[in-house]
Amino acid sequence: MNIISLRLTGLVPGGASRWLRTNLADRRSRFLLAVLGFLIAASGVILIDSIDAGIRQTLSQRRVQLGRVEQLGRVELWHQRRTESDLARVQQEGRLWEAETEGIAQANFQSWIIEEAKRAGIGPVDIRLSINPSGGNTLKLRQLSAQIHARFEPAALLKLMHAIAAHDRLLVVERLEVQATATPYFEMLLETYLRPARGA
Repeated sequence: MNIISLRLTGLVPGGASRWLRTNLADRRSRFLLAVLGFLIAASGVILIDSIDAGIRQTLSQRRVQLGRVEQLGRVELWHQRRTESDLARVQQEGRLWEAETEGIAQANFQSWIIEEAKRAGIGPVDIRLSINPSGGNTLKLRQLSAQIHARFEPAALLKLMHAIAAHDRLLVVERLEVQATATPYFEMLLETYLRPARGA
């Protein structure tokens, strides 16, 4: 009974061709071969579909990134950001300590500390000032430091800290140590930045 006749000569070796003719003769073998072919085709379609979905997702992400780059590339946005940064820079530079000479800056800084300490109710204050160049800055700023040593009274120190925080100039408490001895005292390292005098 020769139900199927396949021309396999030239495609497969003779022994394999005979085996295929013999095994493809019954209906069950043809059905199983058809199922196998369907499964291979279906898995191929699924694989192609997953590759296509990955490509579409990557393309969608690239479009979103391109939209962001185009938005950032708008000239008016950069002008607006430049204006905002210039305004912020001017405001921050306005908070720097300024004087005609370093000696005058030190005197002004020391006077301010003594005056605020008196207002806070802190007794005699020992202040040692120093100026250090702050390397690596284009504004040629100098770091103006004051080491303050005085008797510790909690309420008075709190008032002084409030005055430091409320000052319109940039002031940084770099270190604060309280010593609980027979006569309690505190040491504070207060820093600011000195801008060179205009025209210097």
